[in-house]
Amino acid sequence: MDFGRRHKRMTSGWTHAAIFNAMLLLLPMLAANVLAGVFAARDLPHTPRPAALEATRAEIKSQFSRLAGRADERRDHWAKLVDLQLRARNMPAARGFLLAAPQMLDARDREAVEQAAPQAVPFGTADEQLVGAALLFLPNDVRVRFETAQTSPDAAPAGSDAPSGVRVAAASATRPITGAGGFSVLGEFEDLVRMGQDWMAGDTRGLFALQVTALGLLEPALEPPSPVDLREAMSLLKAANRAARLDPRFHRALSEDLEEALPEEALAAALAGALAPGTTIAQKADALETAMPGAVVAENLPALYAHVSQINEIVDATGPVAALAMLQHVQSPADLRRARLVAESGGDRAVALEAVQGRSALQTARTGVDLNREDVLEIMGLAAAAMALFWMVLLSVQKHMRRPLTALDYYD
Repeated sequence: MDFGRRHKRMTSGWTHAAIFNAMLLLLPMLAANVLAGVFAARDLPHTPRPAALEATRAEIKSQFSRLAGRADERRDHWAKLVDLQLRARNMPAARGFLLAAPQMLDARDREAVEQAAPQAVPFGTADEQLVGAALLFLPNDVRVRFETAQTSPDAAPAGSDAPSGVRVAAASATRPITGAGGFSVLGEFEDLVRMGQDWMAGDTRGLFALQVTALGLLEPALEPPSPVDLREAMSLLKAANRAARLDPRFHRALSEDLEEALPEEALAAALAGALAPGTTIAQKADALETAMPGAVVAENLPALYAHVSQINEIVDATGPVAALAMLQHVQSPADLRRARLVAESGGDRAVALEAVQGRSALQTARTGVDLNREDVLEIMGLAAAAMALFWMVLLSVQKHMRRPLTALDYYD
């Protein structure tokens, strides 16, 4: 009888020990899987998630705090950064630094700015109120320079040391544009005729510009899905290429998608048929406008539209010239999505950050933590396993506390 009870206790003890050890092995594996699935950096989606926007916004503010300078010279350092962007005629970046005042000023100035904001621009947005209040903390000469630049008709950000392509694009951005989109440096089909003639004569370096110009001008015929603005995006790419501001890796990726959408062979055939000798430029332009849509491979356009929509969003968030500055740091399609996330999260703040950090500004992009159904189930499983392990430990302790310690128990 004693042997039976002892055997039963031994069997029960081995069972508990086996389950306990299995749970000890299983819990770290479950925990690692949950951490990898929930908290690890994920691929940036085509459309940023709300959590990603919020996390990126917080990281941008954190970066401005790191740029604040020493405690005893924060206001002077901040004012110099605003002035530097004003002298470079980069108004979005200057506004961005004004918006960053709460992160860059000391605690006393920060509190004063936040208290003054509602009275500075009573009926403005939160950002407008913040800019109005921050202006009060600038030296008089810098404040006057900002107010003058804000009302100037040529306040588009284009530093005097910028490449000619960017300066041309900046000037174009301030002039009314006819046709689709609000920003264009594509010209008309007559300009495409001249580009095509040069290319057919042997200027193979102009293929990229020829393809983006043709696709941009063909926007009405191609009818891209809303809200894709093909003319605007192709203009940005043409201006960036002209100014040698496209990274070679991103240039190659774009060239592949352009070649899929508008193959070189089909483009050459359309040009050869339209550029008949003995006709005027206007006649050639009409013929080219008619022939060019047939050279486009419609089923290959979605891959290009994916890039176009990202560029459109960057322009909407920062303006065309600031978007050109952001594009020069893009090395891959993933970088383009990252730039879109930073631009959409920060607006003028993102422009200011790019002005001082360059490509590093793209690293402020954060994917955030969005829990999907699988993540929730994994967390629930991990919690259940942890509770089961805790319950087994509790039962084991309770069992041994109720029995006196004997020699038989020891050998069990």
